[in-house]
Amino acid sequence: MTWPTHALLGINTLWLLTPLSPELLGYDFGTLAACAAFGALLPDLDASESKIKHLKIPGTKFKPFLLPAQVVSRTDQHRGLLHSLWGVGLATLIVTPISLWVGWAPVAVLLFGYISHLLGDASTKIGIRVFYPSATRFYLLPQGWRITTGSFAEEALLVPLALLASSLLLGSLI
Repeated sequence: MTWPTHALLGINTLWLLTPLSPELLGYDFGTLAACAAFGALLPDLDASESKIKHLKIPGTKFKPFLLPAQVVSRTDQHRGLLHSLWGVGLATLIVTPISLWVGWAPVAVLLFGYISHLLGDASTKIGIRVFYPSATRFYLLPQGWRITTGSFAEEALLVPLALLASSLLLGSLI
């Protein structure tokens, strides 16, 4: 899947938090949406070209993920380690200590976004190697329903995902 689809899938994981009170979350949904979208882009550090590789710190030309993306994409194949349960575990180990400073909600939604990326890619014709390094591919959808990355079907999926995300974010303002 392409980065806009992944970002919207990540943002839509915030629906899981709607039963919780704003006081318990400690953050507004806009901030959490940014964390979820960022988490949804992280697995593609292993892609030779990815959106996360080119993200810049606002107001600068500095791309903090350029070097890690170059290292990971040279040492591992796309949809390899970072697109597996090992990747989820590694991301969890790296970001969980951050919760001591920022609280649990941003870290949780970042991981929700990460997992949404894997579920999105598992919905494609290529699938993911969830038990990496095993070559066995995991598919979330039956064969006839799997999406080709960048296809019209994926583009069509953007509309309901954007509507759901918009209603979630607008609803959180009320």
